[in-house]
Amino acid sequence: MKLTGFRKHLTGEAEFMSYVPTPLTEIHVVHTAELDGLIEEVENSVRQLNAYASQLPYDHIRQLMLYEAENSCMLAFGGQTSNADTTTKEGNALKEDTANLLKATSYAVEAMDGLPLSARLLKNAHYLMCDSDRYDKMYPGEFRTSPVWIGQKGNSLKEATFVPPVYEDMTDSFTDLERYINYECSENVFVRAALIHYQFEMIHPFIDGNGRIGRLLNTLYLMNQDALEYPILQLSAALNKKMLGYYMRIQNVNDTREYDDWVRFYLNALKSAASVRI
Repeated sequence: MKLTGFRKHLTGEAEFMSYVPTPLTEIHVVHTAELDGLIEEVENSVRQLNAYASQLPYDHIRQLMLYEAENSCMLAFGGQTSNADTTTKEGNALKEDTANLLKATSYAVEAMDGLPLSARLLKNAHYLMCDSDRYDKMYPGEFRTSPVWIGQKGNSLKEATFVPPVYEDMTDSFTDLERYINYECSENVFVRAALIHYQFEMIHPFIDGNGRIGRLLNTLYLMNQDALEYPILQLSAALNKKMLGYYMRIQNVNDTREYDDWVRFYLNALKSAASVRI
């Protein structure tokens, strides 16, 4: 069994702790009557979304993809910016990011016809998503090789709220995740999607853009597993209404290594996302 939890690095003033995720193959979700009922509700909602989408013209499908891309980029801006406000610098950046994420989504959906859902595909999508001078120093299309951390502006690694896996742990963890994505099939597909989303966000493989790629990965995974027929699941709009609960439950998993509450939360978000009609 691999070392998981928090790993200590360096000593003295430079000391910091980084996270090491538990491999998903070692996680066992407890199936209660409540959870199985929720799974059935998600399955019904996604089935209805597929039926709805099958009747739509391509232009409408494209508009739904654009709407998800816009909302995903708005989350990256803190959920506060409107794409209608394109006269400001931030508004122009949001408009550019939305167009690039739509381009990355289209690429990734088509690429799955010939590529596995893998690091290579996600790196290519990330490169397209970061097609802007603003991302030149963020290594578009490449996994990070140095630590990143989450915290208040100006925080050091030691002061950070959360430090994702350092490079060697990150690469091992992503290899485990890649294997889970492509070979695990014993758990319900929507439960797997919940676990995959958590794991990707904790691995945090890119310098920037992990949230957007993580939400795209959810759609790609469900399509790859033949659960979702079109890339129009409005996950970002659903999560935008639940962000406090989202972060609280992620932190709870980090603190307790208990995944059941997170899985229920994410399934409810998927159900809400599948119910959006535009």
